Amino acid sequence: MRPWRNRKPPAPHPEEIDPRVPKLADWGRNGIIGTIGSGPAAGSTVVAHPHWTAAGFDWYEVEVWDGPEEIEWFTDDRVPGQEGGLIDALTREVDVLWWTDSERIDALWATHWDRT
Repeated sequence: MRPWRNRKPPAPHPEEIDPRVPKLADWGRNGIIGTIGSGPAAGSTVVAHPHWTAAGFDWYEVEVWDGPEEIEWFTDDRVPGQEGGLIDALTREVDVLWWTDSERIDALWATHWDRT
């Protein structure tokens, strides 16, 4: 994955919906968190965080918190569970196991932000 900071991402192409990606309705306010299961970043924590407007869902960003430096983050405006997007491709490529337990997610967010 390459960061898309300060440049326009390529036009999205359709991806097959991966049933392991929780539908947006199952995401908490802080999103979902997962563990990468294969590849050079196996065991790393990955976060998918939604962004909202007054009209509703706008886009989400995915960031690897503790993986190799060359893996940073990406954004996508396709609705998880309704439109196949980059999160589905990531899940297939490196076998991400996503979790939606709000207490576990809130605890991880608190730990992450307390370290910064």
